[in-house]
Amino acid sequence: MPRVSARPSLALLAALALQVPQALAGGVTVITHGFNSDITSWILPMALRFPGHPGFPGTQLTCYEIEITASGGGFAATATHLDGPAPDVSNSGEIVVKLDWSSIDTGEASTGQVAAAAASALLSSGLIPENDGRPLAELPLHLIGHSRGSSVVSEISRELGKRGVWVDHLTFLDPVPVASYGDAAVQVWENVLYADNFYQRLNALFGFDPMGNAVTGAYNRRLLNLNGANSSAHSDVHLWYHGTIELGTPATDTQQTIASTIRSNWWTATESSGAATGFHFSRIGGGDRLSGATPAGSGTEPINQGYNRLWDLGAGTSANRSLVTGKNALWPSLVTARRTTPASIPAGTAFGLELRYQSDDASAGAPVLTVTLDPDANPWKGNEIAIDTRPLIATGPANVLTANLALIVPPAVTGSYRIAARIQQSGRTRHLQAAGTLVVTPALPPPAIDRSTLGFSGGRFTFTVLGSPGQSVRIEAAETLDDWQGIATRTLDSATWIFSDPDTALHPKRFYRVVLGP
Repeated sequence: MPRVSARPSLALLAALALQVPQALAGGVTVITHGFNSDITSWILPMALRFPGHPGFPGTQLTCYEIEITASGGGFAATATHLDGPAPDVSNSGEIVVKLDWSSIDTGEASTGQVAAAAASALLSSGLIPENDGRPLAELPLHLIGHSRGSSVVSEISRELGKRGVWVDHLTFLDPVPVASYGDAAVQVWENVLYADNFYQRLNALFGFDPMGNAVTGAYNRRLLNLNGANSSAHSDVHLWYHGTIELGTPATDTQQTIASTIRSNWWTATESSGAATGFHFSRIGGGDRLSGATPAGSGTEPINQGYNRLWDLGAGTSANRSLVTGKNALWPSLVTARRTTPASIPAGTAFGLELRYQSDDASAGAPVLTVTLDPDANPWKGNEIAIDTRPLIATGPANVLTANLALIVPPAVTGSYRIAARIQQSGRTRHLQAAGTLVVTPALPPPAIDRSTLGFSGGRFTFTVLGSPGQSVRIEAAETLDDWQGIATRTLDSATWIFSDPDTALHPKRFYRVVLGP
């Protein structure tokens, strides 16, 4: 009878899983103003409320000002660190950029000119020296613009799309481009994963008050009641959004206060006094962007109207995005990551990762994916545990591909981690973290061979493997104890697996062992 070795492999698997289509934490939010405005009146107060939101992943926020000014017949960007720790030591990984173009916002520049300078700043490796050469565009992006600023962020996303950079979230607040200044129409471009638009068409006080419009490709939420705050409904739109970040009552953007009456009247019951709308759909808020609910009431648009459907990314397909032309110097981008197993998994069980991504063409070489376990929300902190690195198939600039991956965690790793991924190609890097955390508990007992079941059946050597459901196990065989070869694998769906060796007759003597692993 062939002899059996029960010596287990020292390699133990832990289950890694990614779920929820949007990312959380480790990102950059850009907020900008419109005509005849600034970053201090409402933008700075809005940004400073981020850490108080229940979805915020830490306690620290890094704030920058990027100022766009006229320079040498063109436009230039400069950055100033306003508040918080350096990005690579923050415990949240969250960066807020207050985009200031107030010196040229009354007609000296079009929104497209402002956007071109701002996009170049986000892509620059030298704009912020403390980032050690890492552009802000490496991280997931949320762009928020009010009034003319909606055209600015729309154009920033287009400029980034020309370089292959995906924008996780695009938010318009009462968009009003000014055609006489050469402003571009507000559009949602193909490289935007999710877009929303909060606008009003209320009667203008004193005969003049800008009014926004719906935007094709966005989740459009028309605001019908903005009484009790500013004299301008146009300004009340950014106060409405502020109220979805600062959820307490009273709340203030330092210009106006959201009192209990406003909390009761400005949002529908489904919007939970502001807690289930607006900022709720950001990376930080973690709301379900794929929801078909209509929180503004019957007959209004569903939330998922703003999800990218140019490719099937979870919301089906339709032509709800504008195509970007003039693409060059393309970056790779991670679009979505989805965990397919529970959030608490013993080490040694099976796991899977579904990843959607876009990259340059094959002439640039294969993009390289690295998956890490991150004990915090900051992908730049340097404390990540790399668990897998592999090349991916290049997509070309017109495609989004899905990679379904099987990954393992080092055997000594236990604890609570975020799942982080980065894609690299042509010296360019982009990061994406999945929502929530993964708890890796101690490994289950390793699989073993039940010696009491050893025997022959129908001319084949047969035995039972003992293990735990979900474990990925491999049976190996050898003739001399030093030439082990895998002969069968299985992910266990029960505690036992009856194995029968089809090659029994070919081996007068054979050793067997069972180990963890695919």
